[in-house]
Amino acid sequence: MTQYLVFQLYAPLASWGLEATGEMRHSSAVPGRSALLGLLAAAVGIRRDEEQRLNAFNQHYYFAVCPRFSQQTRLRDYHTVSMPRENRKRFYATRRDELLLAPQEVGTVVTLREYYGDAYYHVAVRATPQAPLSLQALQTALQKPHFPLYMGRKACPLSLPLFPYLATGSLAHVMAQAGQRLPAPKDDAIAPIVEASAECYWDDPDETSIPAHEQRMCSDNPLSRKRWQFGERVCYVGTLPVEGG
Repeated sequence: MTQYLVFQLYAPLASWGLEATGEMRHSSAVPGRSALLGLLAAAVGIRRDEEQRLNAFNQHYYFAVCPRFSQQTRLRDYHTVSMPRENRKRFYATRRDELLLAPQEVGTVVTLREYYGDAYYHVAVRATPQAPLSLQALQTALQKPHFPLYMGRKACPLSLPLFPYLATGSLAHVMAQAGQRLPAPKDDAIAPIVEASAECYWDDPDETSIPAHEQRMCSDNPLSRKRWQFGERVCYVGTLPVEGG
């Protein structure tokens, strides 16, 4: 039997960044591996500049995510950003340098940010035997996080407690039970979202209790926070079986 840490994520707005190309900043429909690792690291108090500690932490946890909404509402936010024109002869070490060292080169560019509205998820975490922190330690950290937690962007704070708990069993059983154990949003306008999607996404190659009907290559496996470098991983997609069905 496998032990999991299970919790919920809900916010009116969420943005799970994909590869940033051009003026559009797209969002995935589900939180990726880097986002979930970042959330756990923030909860336990690992800082972004602690490269060695982050790298050790990031290698030892597997995630499964079940979106629990019936309709996906996507929003786009319009931004303009002051940026210097490309100049290979000039190096900017900080944002302050970009704006002050050569003000005559600063122009305005458009950038669009994508968000999902009323995003609600069930998340399960499995730890490897070599994990630096136990699932019990992560549960305690999520109950009283060291740093503020948010849904992808700082403008997307959590709107419900995570209610983390430990569960034992197959991933299919644990995710099916999460719908009964986690207190979903109570607002009449929001409640229908929790009755829907039984789709599940996971990255544990040893998981067999949920039949996978798709494999995807995702570029959200954090390799270096300092260099902002990510590697690929295999993400499995399957339909959560109905217990007793």
